Amino acid sequence: MRSFGFTLILLLLAVLVCGLAGWQWTQGNFDSLLGAPPVPLGERIYSGFSPSEVKHLQISQNGVAATFDLTEKGWQSTMPWKDRMDPRAAVSIIQFTLGLRVEDFAEREEIDAQKAGLRESGTEVRLEKGNHQLLARYKLGRQTPWLATLKDMEKPVPTVFIQPRDANHKRYIYACPGDIAPLFKDGLKFLRDHRPFYFNPVALQKIRIRAEQGELTLGRETPKSPWRVVKPLDLATDPKAIKALLEGLYELQAVKISDRAAVTLPAIGTLPKSGQISLVSFGSEIETVLDIFPPETPESRVVRATVSDRPDTLFDLPLKPEPDLVSLADLPLAVNDLREPTLTNLNIQSLRGVLIQPATGTEILISRTPPQPWMATIDGQAQEANEERLFALLKAATEARALGFETDAATDFTPWGLNRPFLKLRFLGQDNQGLELAFGIDGKGGYFVNRLGTPTVMRVDQSLVASIPVRPYEWRRALLWSIDPIHLMSVERKTGVEAPLELRYDDQKADGWTAIRDGKDLTSTLAPARANYMLGILEGLKVTRWLSSEDASAATALANPSLSFKIIEKGTDDTDTFTGLITREVVLAPSTTGSNPAFYYGRLDSDANPFLLDRETYAKLATDVIEK
Repeated sequence: MRSFGFTLILLLLAVLVCGLAGWQWTQGNFDSLLGAPPVPLGERIYSGFSPSEVKHLQISQNGVAATFDLTEKGWQSTMPWKDRMDPRAAVSIIQFTLGLRVEDFAEREEIDAQKAGLRESGTEVRLEKGNHQLLARYKLGRQTPWLATLKDMEKPVPTVFIQPRDANHKRYIYACPGDIAPLFKDGLKFLRDHRPFYFNPVALQKIRIRAEQGELTLGRETPKSPWRVVKPLDLATDPKAIKALLEGLYELQAVKISDRAAVTLPAIGTLPKSGQISLVSFGSEIETVLDIFPPETPESRVVRATVSDRPDTLFDLPLKPEPDLVSLADLPLAVNDLREPTLTNLNIQSLRGVLIQPATGTEILISRTPPQPWMATIDGQAQEANEERLFALLKAATEARALGFETDAATDFTPWGLNRPFLKLRFLGQDNQGLELAFGIDGKGGYFVNRLGTPTVMRVDQSLVASIPVRPYEWRRALLWSIDPIHLMSVERKTGVEAPLELRYDDQKADGWTAIRDGKDLTSTLAPARANYMLGILEGLKVTRWLSSEDASAATALANPSLSFKIIEKGTDDTDTFTGLITREVVLAPSTTGSNPAFYYGRLDSDANPFLLDRETYAKLATDVIEK
């Protein structure tokens, strides 16, 4: 007969077995009781949640504990400060946690926690759901001696010691790639957002600025509307400057932040030269106001500032340019920094004419009736216009930027020589719509422009004025001549002191060319493909620019040409009856004596005006057509 003691032992064992079975039934395994196996190599420690599930963060280090909650205003710190968390830090922590891939592991007894940076006062990270249910908890240690190779990384990356603290991972210490320890330096201060502004640039409606240069307001009607200066004047803005302002405000970052209660500040309204920047988003009447205190000394590199939606925080903002930081000096904060600096906003598609009126010179009208080509009318005579010069003029008028704005309230234009402009440009559009620019020179040789009918005077660069073609010969069409291969008889090509090469042409023959030099037939050594290529260049030969008939440099260079072509064609009348031979000759010479000049001079027959030819076109014409 069994004893009562033995029966009791069997009863206890049965209860234990049933209890373990029940535990396994509720937990799915015995990990919480007996310890989970290590996470396999190459697997992630935490993979059971998504970034969007994380609503609370807790970070502790060396006795400093910080908690952060995701709210409608983004990530906010509740302790040890009541302030905004840097959202970039929150994203980094969550992504780092979900990316903890096991490179190696060991039981915790095998690792010296002190040397691994896993002491009790070390860095601990905790991620929770909205109901504070634990998602991940671990200690972050030092970098390990090993490097990890990641698929999308060119170079190996460091690994760090990770000691999970949640119930299922306690027994092991892991080596995982990446390191976010720099985020937690200096008492976790980098988790606090050092940027005074946090906004969505697309949703921004109004920017108000008070700076040393004055006060202004920028605004737009809808998120897709262009920004305009609405105060003190209604002005178009420069898209590049607006982009620089928005990016600068978003990236503006303090070199130091502190608790406002620890510093006694004067009332901002009582200070001279205090600055202010405020932002308003669509759908909101609340301004986010950044108040900027004056620098303590002229040599100060930082200024203090406060922002309305973070009342407990004081910012030390960089005042002067600093490496890798946006400073207040980098921000375009003046009207003239932000306004549209181009001379005009022409609608090129609707343009029908340009009237050029030099004070001392011939009036030139460039006009067009689509689909006809642009025509230049000079002294009552119309000719096909040089479209390259027209496009260059329109590019200058629409893209050239003012060097500065002299005034927006001019009533007397005499100080800028605009009472008697030396040049006027009138742009004519459909339905007689147009605008007119007047150019003047002041007593110091400065160049200025005024759009007639406005009180604005802009300073412009002399090179802009020099680029405007005001001489009749500049408007000659760029195409040098017209060569008809059907009527072409020969091309005589001469380079330097070499005897001329006569290339006779017959478009009825397969190859078409016969080459003769000094009475010798060189057709067998001629490269027909090169000859055809040369003819193609000659057919459509365009000058880069026409020059004055009095250009001495061109005359000197062309006295000793380096390359010349004589074209002989059959002349015909309207009935295609032969009327005689037509001979035309063009000579070319380098603009300088050095090798590879930037451009070449040229002259057609006895034309009074020489021209410029670009280096690339000259090189094509100079290619030898005879195979050596």
